[in-house]
Amino acid sequence: MQVIQRYLAVATLSMLALPALTTSAQAVDSCRAVPAEISGPMLARVNAERRAQGLRPLQLDAKLTRAAQGHACDMATKGFFDHHGSDGKTPKTRVKRAGYRTCLTAENISFGWRSVDQVMQDLMQSPKHRANILRGSVQEIGIGYVPRTGNQGPWWVQVFANPC
Repeated sequence: MQVIQRYLAVATLSMLALPALTTSAQAVDSCRAVPAEISGPMLARVNAERRAQGLRPLQLDAKLTRAAQGHACDMATKGFFDHHGSDGKTPKTRVKRAGYRTCLTAENISFGWRSVDQVMQDLMQSPKHRANILRGSVQEIGIGYVPRTGNQGPWWVQVFANPC
């Protein structure tokens, strides 16, 4: 379990099965919205990393957040960890389904880290995740989060996009 908790998904990751959740109802209850105490600090940390590289800050977008939160909830309630949803859909498809007209979409997912600082430290050490955070061509971000449920989670999702 320690290995799974420290593992971050990369674009080439295939389905990683997780043990069944204690109760799906608990996970569903946690799926409603991303708490401000998570989204605010996550946005601040992402933008601090971008500013340090001379990049403009990202704006939090409600549609992207809906797509990110939906994916975090899907992973939490169905017990998996992957960029493809339980229905096989990709990040770009989820973003479009949320009503966002995207020309560029990128996604970071993380599992098991208990704080924004831990997630960001780990993402910035991964070349692919770092590249998504520091992608100069994106303007907006959505943040998804489902807290620890029983002995699983938390699930973290960052969706980056540029509108058409």
